[in-house]
Amino acid sequence: MNEHYIAGPTAGRNRGEWLAAAREYRRQIRENGSVQAQTQPAAAHRLDLRLYDRADLLWMARNFACHFTFMYDRSFYDPESGRYTIDEFLDDGVREFGGYDSIVLWQGYPRLGVDDRNQFDMYRDMPGGLKGLREVVRRCHERGVRVFIDYNPWDTGTRREDKPDEQALGDLVAAIEADGIFLDTMTAGSVELRRRIDQARSGVAFVPEGHPVIEQLSICSGSWAQWLVDPYPPGMLHLKWIEPRHMQFQIRRWNTDHAAEIETAFFNGSGMMIWENVFGTYNPWSLKDRSDWRRASAILRRFTSDFTSDRWEPFYPTLVDGLCAHRWPGDGHSLFTLLNHGRPLDNTALLEISSGKNLEFFNLWNGESLQVNLSGTSARIIGSVDRLGCILAIEHAKVTPELEKLLSQGRVESEPRLSTDRRNVARSVVEAEPVKPTPLVPRHSPPKGMVLVPGAKLRMRIEHMRRECGCYPDPGMPKEKWSDFLRGHPHDQSLIHDSAAELKSFFIDEAEVSNADFARFLEATRYQPKHPENFLKHWPGGQMPDGLAEHPVVYVDLDDARAYAKWAGKRLPTEPEWQLAAQGTDGRPWPSGNGFDASRCNCDGKGTIPVRSLPDGRSPYGCYHMLGNVWEWTESARDDGHTRFVMIRGGSWFDAKGSVWYIRSATERCDSHVKFIRMWPGLDRCATIGFRCVMDVAE
Repeated sequence: MNEHYIAGPTAGRNRGEWLAAAREYRRQIRENGSVQAQTQPAAAHRLDLRLYDRADLLWMARNFACHFTFMYDRSFYDPESGRYTIDEFLDDGVREFGGYDSIVLWQGYPRLGVDDRNQFDMYRDMPGGLKGLREVVRRCHERGVRVFIDYNPWDTGTRREDKPDEQALGDLVAAIEADGIFLDTMTAGSVELRRRIDQARSGVAFVPEGHPVIEQLSICSGSWAQWLVDPYPPGMLHLKWIEPRHMQFQIRRWNTDHAAEIETAFFNGSGMMIWENVFGTYNPWSLKDRSDWRRASAILRRFTSDFTSDRWEPFYPTLVDGLCAHRWPGDGHSLFTLLNHGRPLDNTALLEISSGKNLEFFNLWNGESLQVNLSGTSARIIGSVDRLGCILAIEHAKVTPELEKLLSQGRVESEPRLSTDRRNVARSVVEAEPVKPTPLVPRHSPPKGMVLVPGAKLRMRIEHMRRECGCYPDPGMPKEKWSDFLRGHPHDQSLIHDSAAELKSFFIDEAEVSNADFARFLEATRYQPKHPENFLKHWPGGQMPDGLAEHPVVYVDLDDARAYAKWAGKRLPTEPEWQLAAQGTDGRPWPSGNGFDASRCNCDGKGTIPVRSLPDGRSPYGCYHMLGNVWEWTESARDDGHTRFVMIRGGSWFDAKGSVWYIRSATERCDSHVKFIRMWPGLDRCATIGFRCVMDVAE
């Protein structure tokens, strides 16, 4: 036994004795608490499981399929139409996974840290604000789907709320009518959090990411079973044995084969976290995994009362070595989940059970009626099992149309599958979207405020932390190697790009576009973005403060920057152009030289400064602030059909401290970049991102 699993009876041990001991262990834990709890006052020993009797939280015991919803995914929000596509999203869940019982609305990471907005701001700045999210939640409720929000306890280096996090969470839950809180990176919820949330809204479940200690069963009605290694022979989930109504979600986010998770979840009558967009990397479930989970979840939902009952009889004896079974007694029936670790079984004696009169026998997994050899009061069940199976022994009178439908689904899912999966398609992100050149400018006639960068062959060596969002593969990389870059695991590993680029000469703005520059653009064009949310947020009432005239313009998204560039007859720089302008041809790590000098950049966390300040920090070609002040948009947009992103360069004045999960913002080397995942303009406009432009040169 360990904190995750309780081992089944070993070879030669009397199973009846083992089961009696397991039940006694559960009774002792419930009566006296765990060893850790027994160090507390005697009154605190008893494990408080009243949470599972609360009518407002009964839904969690039926919450078998939870979807981790990365809100930036095109399947959830359509940037072209500017609307949440919640019905289409849930329809896909029904079609491909048998439906979701709940979803986690994930809003912040890995974007947190690019500016000072906190995790709660990230919800507020989603399309439609909190009202828009409430409409999404209500639509989910209409379709029988519960909704979790995310809580990041490590988010202490951004703007702080004027209230404790517990109260901020309560306010958010109440505002959008959420049903649960996912406790990111946590193994426990607090009594105070439970109290605050119960005051704000009833029926809100807590689900920590880490494996909680037994005492947390009194606070958290679910938990992740993340990367838990099921022993061999398989064990039973420890927390579920203590309280069968505690929902655990199997999850191994980076796996491409989820068979092991499905097997453990189904065998133990527990749940699954379905996660395909891992913080901007598309990692879809296979056709087989989706099919297997559809039938598993259908059985789990149909027999929920059995799978959440203390009557569970683990490791029921089987007639085949390597075949494991759990018995789940019900009203007028017995259910057996089967997990076969041996060779596939065909028309084999599997189990022997006591047989009453008028019983029928089915394998729900493949929808078959089963042959039974009767001998007195015993029935030997004959059937076929590859990896998973589910035997139902049921009174004839209880065979309902609903059960017939379940059997039909098992037969359908057992049919041969298509060789091609037309759903799991992602476009290449090796190359950025094409860039339209500007009108050519004579080499010896530099436009005002621009400097010439002569054409050169550039070694594009870029090194950065992988982070869980991954990055794009290098040009020319074989497709089978793309995942080395796309995947975000391990997150703290350095990722190194190394490719060659041959650049033509170009002019680049010596300084970032200022507020005064942008004001002239607005006056000339009367530009109004389709989505005005947070546009020039630092201009009160839409009027530029005089004191910010020569500071870089911020609170503009990629399309706002492109609109300005087009008006000016310019465009945004590509990544190679930006890097050459910042680094020159000598490979220096910092624009002003080989050593970092804090006096030559604006990275002090106090805000922007004028765009032509700190001349000693200029790049080899005379560009100001290619380190610090504000991040800069580049013409590097990519879209794999699920996630849109662009690379930002240069770092900014702001640096969120206190957690490895933040974007590293302040001191960003010339040979580094950050993957900025795009959502919609209201969220993508930041206090820390501006831009400069380039023009193409007539050679």
